[in-house]
Amino acid sequence: MNSIKNQWEYNIAVKLFIFLSILTILIIGKDLLIPLMIALFFTFLLSPVSIKLESFKIPRALSIIISILIAIIIFGALIYFFIAQLNSFSEDIPLLKNQIVTKGSRVLAWIELRTNISQENQIYWLKEKIVDSANSSPELLMGIFSSTGSFIASLALIPFYVFFLTYFKEKYKQFIILVSEENNKQTIEIIKKISLVSRRYLKGIFLDVLILSVLGSVGYLLLGIKHAILFGVLAAMLNIIPYIGVLIGSLLPLIMALITKDDIGYAFGAIGVAVFVQFIDNNFISPYVVGSSVSINPLTAIIALIIGALVWGTAGMILSIPLIGMLKVAFDNIDSLKPYGYLLGEEVNYLEKSFFYKRKK
Repeated sequence: MNSIKNQWEYNIAVKLFIFLSILTILIIGKDLLIPLMIALFFTFLLSPVSIKLESFKIPRALSIIISILIAIIIFGALIYFFIAQLNSFSEDIPLLKNQIVTKGSRVLAWIELRTNISQENQIYWLKEKIVDSANSSPELLMGIFSSTGSFIASLALIPFYVFFLTYFKEKYKQFIILVSEENNKQTIEIIKKISLVSRRYLKGIFLDVLILSVLGSVGYLLLGIKHAILFGVLAAMLNIIPYIGVLIGSLLPLIMALITKDDIGYAFGAIGVAVFVQFIDNNFISPYVVGSSVSINPLTAIIALIIGALVWGTAGMILSIPLIGMLKVAFDNIDSLKPYGYLLGEEVNYLEKSFFYKRKK
């Protein structure tokens, strides 16, 4: 009995040590691992393009470069469009400031009427908070700029990572076969499935963002909200981050409606557009466009988001869901890890396929 207990404690200790070691490596090596992981996803996504170009007798190296250039042009166009929208928004900042002051005075008067706190005291309290924020902002901004600068420098390496990951894919495949020895066929099959899942997920996400951008922009344009296209595209992009992104993306047009419109109905209209777009996405777009390629249950998704944010920040929140999806694919194809795949997933009939069900029979 004691030997069984000792073995169980030993197994738990080993698993905990492995988990903490992986977590430490992820935190320490994030400047290398984040761009490398992004490059891996783009390798999965662009691999069919380079293979297609190779079928036209184009050399492999040139095919890969062309596929990377296509991706850079598309993303460059999107970034240019987004920056143009932000520049247009910045031109209206003085006008927005005046409207905030006008409406802010109304809010202060309403608070004074309800709480008997004078507007002077309210303004004094607000100034104190602004001063406190201003005193702490230089250190915060320096931290943001230093981390952003190093991250952008790392992003510049992504095209090179994609090139070499694609160019030497046969070498990596042979390496896996040599390392896995007895289970090389199963290992290669798992990697193929992970690649397929990642490719489907990325294609689905890009198409989903495009559709949601159009729907959101049209809805906000019909309401007459300023910079409707910017808010529509931004809300669609934030939708990549599950749960949290949806909330932030819905708040931005709501705040703009409250600032620029005198009728409160426009604010409710902005909320209605966000709810309608999210309903359409959850029930009609995502099931058919994104599909069940990353079938993770909500609790797992939330925990993955939190851990991703703690370990890799915003990039971790974006990458956490597809990474967990890849992990689940691996678990589902390894008998000893199938229970963990079941725990991560959302399939209701999974037990019929699991080893639990087979053992019961």
